[in-house]
Amino acid sequence: MLVLSQVQTFLAIIDEGSIQSAAIHLSCSQPTVSQQLRKLEEFFGVSLIVRNRGHSAPTREGELFLPHARSLLATAERARELIEGRRLVVAASGNVGVFVAPRLIAGFERQLGRDGAVDLQIGTNRRAIDTLLSGEADVIMTEWVEDHASVEWQRWRREKLVVIVAPDHPLAQRGCIRKKELLEYPMMGGEPGTGTGHLLKILFGKDVKKLRMERQLGSTAAVKEAVKANLGVSIVLACSVAEDVAFGSLVAIDIEEADIFKNFYLGVSGESPETSLSRKFARFCSAAGTTSDA
Repeated sequence: MLVLSQVQTFLAIIDEGSIQSAAIHLSCSQPTVSQQLRKLEEFFGVSLIVRNRGHSAPTREGELFLPHARSLLATAERARELIEGRRLVVAASGNVGVFVAPRLIAGFERQLGRDGAVDLQIGTNRRAIDTLLSGEADVIMTEWVEDHASVEWQRWRREKLVVIVAPDHPLAQRGCIRKKELLEYPMMGGEPGTGTGHLLKILFGKDVKKLRMERQLGSTAAVKEAVKANLGVSIVLACSVAEDVAFGSLVAIDIEEADIFKNFYLGVSGESPETSLSRKFARFCSAAGTTSDA
């Protein structure tokens, strides 16, 4: 099999004029250069280099191979640039994609020095996982994990959740409430199959059935507007209402029994090389911070 590193070694010997100089150019030992050349010659079954003490030159066969060697490396470099220049596809579940992913992607593109390096697709957790399994996405950002042999998961972030009410709601003057008080008011959001719905089951246990789940609106944006209209209360990511709370159109309240957080996860294909764009993005997200209490 023709190996590009062996071709690169052959060209280094020709261009640098000797095995010793080629070793310096390639930052490796002379025995390594000699071994790479020997393997290449074994592949062709001929000598490609005339080995002299102070100078090395191509044989007749080496001269014949020389333009093809340069073409092989040039083609490999163009292929590498094409693949590295492609857009990374990130599939994220709704809240992660809307409220967390955009800033991370912007920071990652600045680090790469390349605008438009990432395509963001926002959908459900189920859709995100399916796109990774089918190869449509390179990285996924979700609110839960599934056990698949081909997927590597990491918990990379957790976000605080708060109860939100309208400014004129009876609970608006309270900085903290007991969870049983929430049973008295219409609850919006937290539909079955969502990350918030799963958290409500953990928080309320068997009492989750007592929640007055009267409206399933399908998005955090819709939930916020319904709460502003005083149609009920909801439990949402604190980061998703930070601007609304600062503006005064919503009030955020903690639950007395305990702070509640939602975990976010990153998933990548287990076959992705450590040098791949997907791995680099996953490492960037992890380094950007694991917890937000805002």
